[in-house]
Amino acid sequence: MAKWREEMDLAMERWLPIWEIAFGAGTLIASLMIHGIGMLFVQRRNRDYQKLAPFGLRREAAFTMLILMLMFAHLVEVLVWAVALMFIGAIPTLRDAYYYAAVTYTTLGYAEGTLAPQWRILAPMMAMSGVFAFGWTTSVLFSIVGDQSAAIEADSEKA
Repeated sequence: MAKWREEMDLAMERWLPIWEIAFGAGTLIASLMIHGIGMLFVQRRNRDYQKLAPFGLRREAAFTMLILMLMFAHLVEVLVWAVALMFIGAIPTLRDAYYYAAVTYTTLGYAEGTLAPQWRILAPMMAMSGVFAFGWTTSVLFSIVGDQSAAIEADSEKA
């Protein structure tokens, strides 16, 4: 009976990463859904931004607000990962969890600490989340700046 129990424990250890991967995938999807909402909001605001006169103070202030909204989306996503780390007990305090999530999400990877062995797969999932989100943010920002260039060009053709 003891041998059977040992075999069962070994089998559970082998399959345990599936639960970790599922938890990480769910958190990654939640994070990217938040990012999608943020990007949709920024792109809708960009329509209003494009109606402002080029090189005007209001337009520059509006552009600054778009950048702040992009940054806020990332800060919220890091918070989602930090709360997830606290929820599973991987990191006990919000400050430490947020720091770890931010360093991993941005792929900075200071390596000041690692997660317990049963949660280590979450770190690359956090990094994937950040890479996806930063790529998405870059494309939105590129679109905004491209729209700005087109508006300036159209304005100069009218003159």
